Amino acid sequence: MSTSYPSVSRRRFLVSSATLATTFQLQRAALAMGLTANAEVCRLAAEQEEGPYYVAEDLVRANIAEGKAGVPLSLRILLLDSRTCKPVANAAVDIWHCDALGLYSGFTQSGPMGPGGQGFPGGPPPEGPPPGFDPQHPERNPGPPGMMGPPPHNHPTDKLTFLRGTQVTGSDGAVSFQTIFPGFYMGRTNHIHFKVRVGGAKSYAAGHTSHTGQVFFDEQLATELMKHEPYSLHKIHRTTQSEDDVFGGQHGDLSIARVQFTNPKQIAEGMHAEIVASVDPAATPAPAQRRGGPGGPPPTTMQ
Repeated sequence: MSTSYPSVSRRRFLVSSATLATTFQLQRAALAMGLTANAEVCRLAAEQEEGPYYVAEDLVRANIAEGKAGVPLSLRILLLDSRTCKPVANAAVDIWHCDALGLYSGFTQSGPMGPGGQGFPGGPPPEGPPPGFDPQHPERNPGPPGMMGPPPHNHPTDKLTFLRGTQVTGSDGAVSFQTIFPGFYMGRTNHIHFKVRVGGAKSYAAGHTSHTGQVFFDEQLATELMKHEPYSLHKIHRTTQSEDDVFGGQHGDLSIARVQFTNPKQIAEGMHAEIVASVDPAATPAPAQRRGGPGGPPPTTMQ
């Protein structure tokens, strides 16, 4: 893929990345001097739902792509203790996400709408948003996500492991993964799941989950990337952030990664994304709930 990326300016991403780099520099300098870092950076991160495609295993590795086609993505997640604003060391961070065509490893024989359903390979491709969707009032979305509430856990259908992995934070509280930019599927916009587990001994499964979140991306960036192969081969309506009940109801706007292209004129060379997640290592938060739907819970609120 040698297409340039004109819709999101190089300056915009360089400024965005420079801002993040400055934040990290100030954060480290403040911590080195024993000072409290920026309060906004250390504000407790919003919980987002785990979703139905998590697989509990310690697949410790940094490169999770397994040869999957897509725009290379280097993802860095920095964990801060929301109580002290210091890096969270020795925490296991799991990430998992779908491939360019919306499939998760472990669940390649199932999909968000079920085998043969809309949005699943072999099923009829929807040509637009859910019937009756009002883009001016996304909270009234009549589509499946708002009506279903939290999705149930699915049972794995295979033993594939692409786009899944675990890394343990060092003294700087950071982990890095080599993957691809995620695709999308019916009802969900482009996103990456992550889970923070602490207190484990030989296996972090023995510890507890102190945060479950999702990484989102600039809407304009995602829209443009989906115009290129292999993403464009997925012939279904792309769920936008305004149509995504998780993004809209679980503070997705606070979980947008800052991104910089390796070479803005050559998308295929990939990009770097970074996000800060402030967590309470001692907490075991209740699972995030989706909003909307008859009898469903109201939108979640920040704690």
